[in-house]
Amino acid sequence: MRQMWRRTALGVFVAVPVLVFIFFRTDGTETIEALGDANYALIPPAVTLLIAAIWLQAVRWRYLLRPLVDVSPARLYPLVFIGHLGNSVLPLRAGDVLRAFVLRRREGISRAATLGTLAVEHILDGVMLVGLLLIFIAAANAGEGLWELALVSGIIFGGASGALIAAAVWQEGSMRVAEVGISRLPDHWRDDGRRWISSFLAGTRALRSVEVAVIVFATTICFWLMVSAVYLIVGEAFHIDEGVDTYLLVTAAANLAFSVPLTQGGLGSFEFLVRQTLIFAEVDAAVATAYALALHALIIGSMVCAGLISLWMVGLSVREISDEVTAGEEEEPEAKASARR
Repeated sequence: MRQMWRRTALGVFVAVPVLVFIFFRTDGTETIEALGDANYALIPPAVTLLIAAIWLQAVRWRYLLRPLVDVSPARLYPLVFIGHLGNSVLPLRAGDVLRAFVLRRREGISRAATLGTLAVEHILDGVMLVGLLLIFIAAANAGEGLWELALVSGIIFGGASGALIAAAVWQEGSMRVAEVGISRLPDHWRDDGRRWISSFLAGTRALRSVEVAVIVFATTICFWLMVSAVYLIVGEAFHIDEGVDTYLLVTAAANLAFSVPLTQGGLGSFEFLVRQTLIFAEVDAAVATAYALALHALIIGSMVCAGLISLWMVGLSVREISDEVTAGEEEEPEAKASARR
């Protein structure tokens, strides 16, 4: 538990200065008025759409896992929410560890193989968000600063995508390259290193299928378009009269911040980037701040509630998952599914 509290304190330590900066740059009275003037009747439809969008993540994960084991989206759906719960309350993507832990417990998939599929997910998401950013730039004829952000993000996620696809297609060659680094490790780490790399490569195996690659790209596109629609609905609740292109930019900027997951659920960085993006679109600063706070509260609240329900559904307690995050896993036996060829 002590390590979990340290992680939590780290996230708060990083988030608080950003939140303080936001509040000092905004008229508090006007922000409260904007919160009071919002049409909260639009929030339930936004939450419903967000919950529905998560189903697409479960479908995508099903296809990424299929070379290892075929699990239905209905069985994976609560696990995705558990992952979002972990990412919402703990920094450093602890939710990925939870998803890997629960999947191993339920389906016998090794943690490293699961993390391989999650790495594919994150890279696909990054590529899609860069695409949304480019769509906005093209539609709005934005300035040089956004082009630079898109270029840097594109290089990072494009390079990661290329490396991941290469690892999936040329697994033997990737293992030989990894062996160069593993051979330099201390003797007692080498076997574990080989096992982890082998399991990780197994988790990327789905990308060798053109059919699966098309499906996971399609579900990724649909997911982020639905999330953008959630952002737009909440914007309508705050009477922000902006076009779809602005909400594509808000979605891209806010979620690219999660690529550096130092705080719980992007606390601080999410509010800052959403606020600054809307100010860039000439939205009043107080309204932009109120929107950012309400939107983040909606997302975090939905994921925490759905995640806790999902924990109950799979028969886990908060104590069990906190022990998994903080204590680390015992050395696991080779998972049956990961050993399949």
